[in-house]
Amino acid sequence: MISSRIADRLAFHRSTPQITIDEYERRRVIELGNWVAARDRIYLDKCFWIHLRSARTRAPSPPGASDLLDSLMTGVSAGRLVCPISDALFLELMKQSDPVTRRATAELIDELSCGITLSPEPARVATEVAHFLHANAGYSVHPLEHLVWTKVPYILGNQRPNAKAFAEDERLVFQKAFFDHLWEVSPSTMVATIGDAWPFASTFVDMADRLNRENAVHASSMKNFAQVYRDEINGVLELAAPIAADVLYDITVKALGPDIQPARDEREGITRQCLGLLRAAVRKPAGRRALRTLQVGALLHAALRWNRMQKLDANDLFDFHHAGAALGYCDALLTDGPMHTLLKQRHLAIERDFSCEVMSSVEEAAVWVRHRIAGSAEGSAR
Repeated sequence: MISSRIADRLAFHRSTPQITIDEYERRRVIELGNWVAARDRIYLDKCFWIHLRSARTRAPSPPGASDLLDSLMTGVSAGRLVCPISDALFLELMKQSDPVTRRATAELIDELSCGITLSPEPARVATEVAHFLHANAGYSVHPLEHLVWTKVPYILGNQRPNAKAFAEDERLVFQKAFFDHLWEVSPSTMVATIGDAWPFASTFVDMADRLNRENAVHASSMKNFAQVYRDEINGVLELAAPIAADVLYDITVKALGPDIQPARDEREGITRQCLGLLRAAVRKPAGRRALRTLQVGALLHAALRWNRMQKLDANDLFDFHHAGAALGYCDALLTDGPMHTLLKQRHLAIERDFSCEVMSSVEEAAVWVRHRIAGSAEGSAR
């Protein structure tokens, strides 16, 4: 049966040589984005996945965990919700040293995520920047929410076989068929395939130490939260400006032709112009929502710096990445108490730009999901 399916895909791709691998991948991503957009998206951080795994295996779990698990399973089965993961969540999953609990968590993720993840954070940022520039240049664009989803085998980026022993047209057939194959591989299969070969060391420990040292050096210069936020958002936009310059260059080439090759000093000038454009954009709600991953990250790092007594650790960085994934693209974020408290700080004004519901109580989440499913069912009945 598997061989027959592979043969069918190979035959299909041989019949469509005009579709490039880039175009084919994009079509599948947009198709997936439409599927995801039709459902409520509930993002669980690591602690909630552990609560649900405990409830399933009848291990000790918080009150309401079994109800929450039942509601989520019901919603997914009915096609009303999905619980996508992210690159940060997958990294945390692979950090679990016990293969039994790691496999059990992965199997639960199979069922509730349907194998769906947000694209890796660097790719997501690049997509947001490109979408913002194309939309403002007058191009017809798909909704951003349809462009940021992928399947778990591509959670750390796209991989393509490049067998040069084959002719170019046949190589393209294999690349597209290989994409189809990985597109259907489940999270638990990925985890089992990787096994204990995954390196447990995380760069987040060193990164947290460096940020703590830098925060201590600059603590005396912090006058108010607005200034700290401006420093953070300006810093991340400096990293995004070269991406914007590349996008703007591609737009120019499309408009004027491939002979346009700006000199180095011109390219640097374009990057500076893009930085000014991005800084102007985040002063407005539409720009902050367009560049949402950068916006959330800047807010959270600013909040941490503003709380001079708090030290950053590696787990905080994982939580920041969870929030960056969830707030901009999901209807709910289920997280731990400290992150919930941080996100609810008034000076962050998260709700001003993002409608994602943030909860840390398992019981509250169970009630919210149950009501959400009931509301979806009533809407469908009408």
